Amino acid sequence: MPDGHLASFPAGLRRELAAWPTLDVIAPDGSDRRFFRLRRGDSSCICLYHPQPPGTPVSENDSYYFIGQHLRRQGLPVPEIFAYCRQEGWFLLEDLGDTSLQEACQRQPDRAGTLTLYRQAVQLLVDLQQTGTQGFDPGWCFDTPSYTAELVYTRECLYFQQAFLQGYLGWEHLPVGLERDFAHLLERALAAGEQVLLHRDFQSRNLLVHQDRLWLIDFQGARLGPPHYDLAALLLDPYVQLPPDLQEDLVEEYLSLWQRYTALNRLAWRQRYHYVALCRNLQILGAYGFLCRRKGKPFFRQFIPAACGSLLRRLEALPTEELPTLRDIARQAWEQLTAPKDGATGLP
Repeated sequence: MPDGHLASFPAGLRRELAAWPTLDVIAPDGSDRRFFRLRRGDSSCICLYHPQPPGTPVSENDSYYFIGQHLRRQGLPVPEIFAYCRQEGWFLLEDLGDTSLQEACQRQPDRAGTLTLYRQAVQLLVDLQQTGTQGFDPGWCFDTPSYTAELVYTRECLYFQQAFLQGYLGWEHLPVGLERDFAHLLERALAAGEQVLLHRDFQSRNLLVHQDRLWLIDFQGARLGPPHYDLAALLLDPYVQLPPDLQEDLVEEYLSLWQRYTALNRLAWRQRYHYVALCRNLQILGAYGFLCRRKGKPFFRQFIPAACGSLLRRLEALPTEELPTLRDIARQAWEQLTAPKDGATGLP
């Protein structure tokens, strides 16, 4: 990076960066944070710079630090935090390389290799939920301490409506009945049950392959919530697009691992999982719509048809009387996304 670009950085960060002969910029995904790889001989580390993080009195940076330290104390595979300068908004972190679970799956010659990687991810998720929940303090959360009805409605249902339907697809008028369907979805997804530590973005680009194991990153948004959510985030992930039958195998894998710790009613668990997965699917489409239209990041456009197809499949698996307006919306969105390209009518 040219020296002129460092002039706007705070003094402490400039001094730290000057101590490393080589600095490479790492392109972020949807985040406003900035990442750099610092190298000195055989040594390297990652610098994360986020000078104006949201959240008060606990900021997003604080959450990253508190939650990261907690997870590492619990023996979970997260990057070591070497330094945190709260005043200037930067970290020095262990360098875990660049290979995400998504990229590792793309290199697999067959389905068996992908299944092996995802079994590791499911085991890591169970470890996070069982071990990470122990001693977790909701006071570390910069956003909300738990996955609540308000969060689901505003950050998933309305996000889908405003950022995807209206912002991305350009719909000016929404069908009557959508609010009723949202209310029904919230009632089913937020049924009473056990709460665990929830990453809330447990997907293939937030899992890195390093030293022959998976490592977890971007955990600053963690909070308490239903165990179903992170599993849905992992399996519905449009970056990898696991086929439905493989998703089913991994749900069974997860439930078998979970039952080593706690007894559960598999039928009831699966019923709730279906509705929680729908909420996650809405969030994915809202996020991609926002990133494409508001953030100017067209990279995410390629994953929108798969996410919409996943939503439609899940809605069409419900009884016909459930969520009829949302099902019609998903069908119309799917047709709009596919027809201009190739006139396709089937799901991907």
